[in-house]
Amino acid sequence: LGPTGAALLLALTLGAARLPAADPPPRPDPLVARVNGHELHLSDVHASIETLSLGDQIDARDQLDTYIEAIINEEVLFQWELRTDFAGDVELRRAVKELVVRHLIDKHVRSRIKVSDDDAKTYYDEHPSLVRGEHVRVRRILLSGRARCEQLQHEIGSEEEFAEAARKYSQDPATAAAGGDTGLLMRSERPAHGYERQFFEMKPGEMRIFDVPQGCLLVRSVFYVNPPLPPFTAVREQLLHYLRSRQELKLVERLSRQAGKGVKVERYNAEGRLSEPARRDAGGRGGTSQ
Repeated sequence: LGPTGAALLLALTLGAARLPAADPPPRPDPLVARVNGHELHLSDVHASIETLSLGDQIDARDQLDTYIEAIINEEVLFQWELRTDFAGDVELRRAVKELVVRHLIDKHVRSRIKVSDDDAKTYYDEHPSLVRGEHVRVRRILLSGRARCEQLQHEIGSEEEFAEAARKYSQDPATAAAGGDTGLLMRSERPAHGYERQFFEMKPGEMRIFDVPQGCLLVRSVFYVNPPLPPFTAVREQLLHYLRSRQELKLVERLSRQAGKGVKVERYNAEGRLSEPARRDAGGRGGTSQ
């Protein structure tokens, strides 16, 4: 080569050395089986083998046909169980459902949750009662007529007498056996019934009657607690977690409505009676009410 040719060859050689290496061609992933239309590829076989210990992997790769049959058998068993809706194995259905739901939430919901420090501070400022943990505990007796509520209100003295009357007379299946005890009640942003706000105005031992669709409620206050408001910095993380959880619930409900076409949902009350007709979507036009 002359000087010019040698220089050109050197330049090409150095340039080639600086070029990034070409990506290797994609490895073929041949189809090894199809089960009810679901494709199984060689990569699925290798993924199954890689779950084994190293010593077993060597033996498995020498018997590839055996492991192809193994993943086919696994897919057949899985599809068989899906067809039966896990009717014969409640624990398996619960485990599979938990895994699937967690996967769908991670895939479709978690990335959409947006909660900032400003959101937490706004909630802190607007809901001091909930941040403080203001709560009450009451006992209640559900009866069909107001006259009977008024009679018991005059007859009952102590909390023990109230609890005994609840066990004897209350028609509320959720609380009667516990002497009418409702447990701790927080001051809710949206109480299920308007009268619940009055529980926070009642003094311990005070009784009030509330009219309800089933008849009347005789309610007795057990105690009321209203702690001091903690500083925002002390509850910031709890508020962020709460707001994220609340947003996640709303997003999951929205996803459920989108996914639930053709799913029949029936809701029942505490007595086991159908409380809401089955609907097939949020708008009543053929999807799911979730």
